Amino acid sequence: MLRATFLFAALVAAGALLPAAEPPKPPAPAGAAAPAGSELVALVKAHCVRCHGPAKAAGGFRADDLPADLTRDKERWAAVRDQLRDGLMPPPKEPRVEDAKKRAAVAAITAGLGHPVPRLPNQGNLVPHELLFGRPAAAASVGPARVWRLSPGGYVGLAREVTRGRLPSLVQPFTLSAERGIRDFASLYTIDEPSAEVLIRNAEAIVDCQTAYDIKDGKFAPKQDSIRELTVLVDPNAAPTRAQVEAAVRTQYRLAIGRAPTDEEVGRFLGLYEKCLKLGDRPGAAKTVLQAVLLRTDALYRTELGRGPADATGRRRLAPDEVARAVSLALGHAREAGLVAAAAKGELATPEQVAAHVRRLLDDPKADRSRVLGFFREFFEYGNAPLVFKDRQRDLHHVPTQYVADTDRLILHVLAADKDVLRELLTTPVTFANYATGKNKQKGVEESKQAVVLNPNNNKGQKNVETVYGFEQWPAQQPAPVPADTRLGVLMQPSWLVAWSTNFDNDPVRRGRWVRERLLGGTVPDLPIGVDAQVPDDPHRTLRDRLTVTRDQRCWKCHQRMDELGLPFEQFDHFGRFRTAEPVVDPDATAKNVDKKGKPLGPVFKEAPLVTTGAVADSGDPALDGTARDPREFVRKLAASDRVRQVFVRHAFRYYLGRNEALSDARTLQAADRAYVASGGSFKALVAALLTSDSFLYRAPAEGASK
Repeated sequence: MLRATFLFAALVAAGALLPAAEPPKPPAPAGAAAPAGSELVALVKAHCVRCHGPAKAAGGFRADDLPADLTRDKERWAAVRDQLRDGLMPPPKEPRVEDAKKRAAVAAITAGLGHPVPRLPNQGNLVPHELLFGRPAAAASVGPARVWRLSPGGYVGLAREVTRGRLPSLVQPFTLSAERGIRDFASLYTIDEPSAEVLIRNAEAIVDCQTAYDIKDGKFAPKQDSIRELTVLVDPNAAPTRAQVEAAVRTQYRLAIGRAPTDEEVGRFLGLYEKCLKLGDRPGAAKTVLQAVLLRTDALYRTELGRGPADATGRRRLAPDEVARAVSLALGHAREAGLVAAAAKGELATPEQVAAHVRRLLDDPKADRSRVLGFFREFFEYGNAPLVFKDRQRDLHHVPTQYVADTDRLILHVLAADKDVLRELLTTPVTFANYATGKNKQKGVEESKQAVVLNPNNNKGQKNVETVYGFEQWPAQQPAPVPADTRLGVLMQPSWLVAWSTNFDNDPVRRGRWVRERLLGGTVPDLPIGVDAQVPDDPHRTLRDRLTVTRDQRCWKCHQRMDELGLPFEQFDHFGRFRTAEPVVDPDATAKNVDKKGKPLGPVFKEAPLVTTGAVADSGDPALDGTARDPREFVRKLAASDRVRQVFVRHAFRYYLGRNEALSDARTLQAADRAYVASGGSFKALVAALLTSDSFLYRAPAEGASK
């Protein structure tokens, strides 16, 4: 109990409960060619005042008295912008605002309001796309100074680092937001008291692992994987010297924080050791000190304050150790030895030096690049397939974890080629199906094999996992071409289709919302409170037919941004199987399906022809808008779009920089997009451009600093 009390005090004193820094508001872009305030007022009066004036004020909102100075009524002008941007106003029966005029108005209002960086993951698309990519960006980019709590994976990586791979059993203290979108954002997470209690218990387990020993024949014997500089402190038969305690503190600093401590820091921990000695035994005091180092802010947070030199504008560059940890944790879950060594030698001083290490890590198959695949898991969210409950099927062995593993393998296959990555991910005609590898003991080589093998004597007629992909037999050579004219790319993988389905049916609405947000860079308002969003349960009608309930005027203003984007995927059932018809109940045949006593024997189904058309509307790119006859034509159209590629770059920015993009990041985004295009669609080039950008390497000057 005393040890826990000291540790909690050390944690608070070290500032581990420090809240994450709020990102500063970027300045509005100068010289934007946009409508003036008076022109915006005229547009509002022409299209809005009839319903939102003094006589009617629909929804309690008046637009007739909006000031030409947008900063005098930011809340109402922001509401006007959001309604215009999302296509919700004017309503369908009223004269529409021309697309070009609408985009210019949205950009002008956004610039006039200054538009602070949206904080939540699902708010990233609130910054209008045209302001980021619509014109060349000249202003230098800069990121906010911040402290960034370790991600769940980053915390496990820290534990592996400090135990040199001998990871004890730990409780994960950190979680991520349940919000949609890229979720590991620097501004969202702090360490609260419940997390601190878990961290204290974990620190005890880690130090026990670091200092593990046996007593053999009465003699102290450190275990083989223990850390010798630390185990010397816990020998019950020998008191450590002050020099040994100091050496142990310095070793723990290097392991947990990646740098040597200052003399003042060492002195503080030596003082803690002396204080603990008065209340307990020597090994207990030593372990308390070692645990306290693990609980420091700079062990549990990534500090990106910009401790490096300032440029002429006052921007401060990340210090070499900040760069080393930031790049390491951008690509993997632990500090990378080569980056740490380079930082110590002063070899991370230029973007070119950083780029060389980024390319080295991306090209090294042994390097920790787990967060590269992690980006695609978060972007597509196909990893949620196992979370969707499905009833056991008589004719299918449903294994969603294998669907996810197959899609992981497909993405890694595309990344290995590193050519036109986004287009390939959306349109590749090959797939992995029920695929795994295993070592052939006779030949001594790795070979492909079926991951899930059914017992032929006890499968009760179920078909194996590969049949979901359309294969009658498991293809030995993989990736294998998918059956012709059936499916393409990740959006037609069973994992993605199941992840965006319900327990018993497809979910065109959420699939359409995904396309709107992740590929088109648009927004859809959240479901209003009190709205019963239920599709009628009429088993004699197809899902597309039943979904027409959303055409109601109260619903359609939002559903028009989703439904037609998700309906092409009705080509597949909610297990991800290709189909050309949908089973529906035949009312007449069901009524006749009775036994001799007239007792109903259950529903009789018939096949209803599928309609697989879809449409893109109000995308922001007139060349992209239009209809598609089936999901394959639909994704090919999306994959060929410059806007879709740029939105993909925006999501990569959020993932690797841990925040939403701001207007001041336009230069970084455009440069990253150019690097991707110039390299022939190399994801490595895109990542390297982001991790060497000013937005990544520089931090805003402190408030009041000269500029």
